[in-house]
Amino acid sequence: MADQNEEMEKIRKSLHSLELRLSRLESALNITDNGSYHRSEEHSQTVDQTLRTDTLNEEEKGLESQIGRFGLAWLGNIVLLFGITFLAQYLMNLGYRILSFIIGYLASAVIFFLANYIKKTNVHLSFISRMNAQVLLFYITVRLHFFSVSPLIPDKTISIVSLLLLVAVQVYLSIRNGSQPFAALAVFFAMAAAILGDATNLTLPIVTFTAAGSVYLYYRFKWEPLLIVTIFLSYIVFSLWLFGNPLLGHTMQMITEHHNSVIYLLVLGVSFSIMSLFRKKDSVSDDFLISVIVINGILFTILFLFIVLGFFSAGYVAMFTVITVCSLIYSIILHSKSDWNFASAFYALYGFMAMSIALYGIFGLPGVYLLLSLQSLLVVSMALWFRNRLIIVMNSLLFLTILVVYLLSSKNIGSVNFCFALIALISARIINWKRSRLQIKTDLIRNLYMVEGFCMMLLALLHTVPKQFVTFSWTMTALLYFLISLLLKNIKYRYMALGTMICSAFYLFIVDLARIEIIYRVLALLFLAAISIGISIYYTNRIKKMDS
Repeated sequence: MADQNEEMEKIRKSLHSLELRLSRLESALNITDNGSYHRSEEHSQTVDQTLRTDTLNEEEKGLESQIGRFGLAWLGNIVLLFGITFLAQYLMNLGYRILSFIIGYLASAVIFFLANYIKKTNVHLSFISRMNAQVLLFYITVRLHFFSVSPLIPDKTISIVSLLLLVAVQVYLSIRNGSQPFAALAVFFAMAAAILGDATNLTLPIVTFTAAGSVYLYYRFKWEPLLIVTIFLSYIVFSLWLFGNPLLGHTMQMITEHHNSVIYLLVLGVSFSIMSLFRKKDSVSDDFLISVIVINGILFTILFLFIVLGFFSAGYVAMFTVITVCSLIYSIILHSKSDWNFASAFYALYGFMAMSIALYGIFGLPGVYLLLSLQSLLVVSMALWFRNRLIIVMNSLLFLTILVVYLLSSKNIGSVNFCFALIALISARIINWKRSRLQIKTDLIRNLYMVEGFCMMLLALLHTVPKQFVTFSWTMTALLYFLISLLLKNIKYRYMALGTMICSAFYLFIVDLARIEIIYRVLALLFLAAISIGISIYYTNRIKKMDS
């Protein structure tokens, strides 16, 4: 009996524990005995309704809805624009010129009024309609003089002024509403007016003022796409003017007079270059500013070269000198005002490239190579001043390019050869000396300069000293490299010494023994042997010291 009572007691405790757990679950799930079925049913209905709502929302956001809302709005406005323009053209063909313009202006006003009326209820349709009204207004104004057999306004200047007034209104609306699309429309209108002007005193001033205006809008609103579009349009319209404005039916050929166009081009390039001064220390748009600087530099250079080759092929030195001075001064200003290295490096290198062309115009070939090699050392000095690694990298590539062009296109000049060799070795030494200041982490650039200096020193001695003393001069150079390595405790000069010794040996056995007199052969052999044995003894003693 005692055992049965104990078993019953355990069963009661287990049931009681299960009841407690079930009650906790029911309270957590908010379920009662009477309403459990109804609540689950309500829950399922709620879930179904939510799913149906999400499905409807997805359908509303789908491609069909986007086409219906935005695509048809654009399509309707485009069709409306063409319909009104065709109507205006039809009335003009019938001889009702004034009526044609009145209907065009009225239609533009009505569209603009309706766009403002539905602004609160249908924002995107209102926006598209306002743009449509402005395009229609510009088109009707263009037809007052252009593309008409008997224009209503015979004076082209008055028509251009009317178009520019519309551009000014468009700019005002874009600033008031903070709308970049309206500003872009103003830029297109201004460039169209510049093309229609078809005259230097109209086209080029409009282009430069538009460029300056887009820079101002970027400074105020940070409208990056607008600025990029303006850069391309400005240089495209400038190019169209330079090649006779073929869009207006003229023959595509370069104009015969420059009309001081280089001044407008310089103003255009300066306008977009000012962008570098707008950068802030916490700016995250460095990539955009880099693209602006590079695009502006490339397009400006292409047009500038066309103008120089077309009109100033005999007097371009002064022009490139001006660009050199302006670019270098601007790079110094950028360096003093900002820690951003790219802009200051870009304009410094651009200035040095212009300097190279100016030096070529003054001294010609091959004398200019001596100055170009010295200019490379000046670039390295500016890189140290700016603490700019980019200038060093680009200068090393430019130095190599000039060196290759010199070797391939010009006869060897002793002074130029020695200058290239010494400048390369000095540059390598400066880079190694100030590598922490330039933040250079590898020896690639320094090694490039040392290889160039090594080769040019051999070449300079080969073409300068008498033939019977070439081996002797190379051996002395190897000895000098070796002494420098001891003085500076730098292994790279020992490598150069060994390389020069090997070159001396090859030259002695391949060239000297078959060409020079016997006495010079003996002297060359003995001298090379003595230096070789002496250096060998040094290495032997050095290794013994290291082992001990």
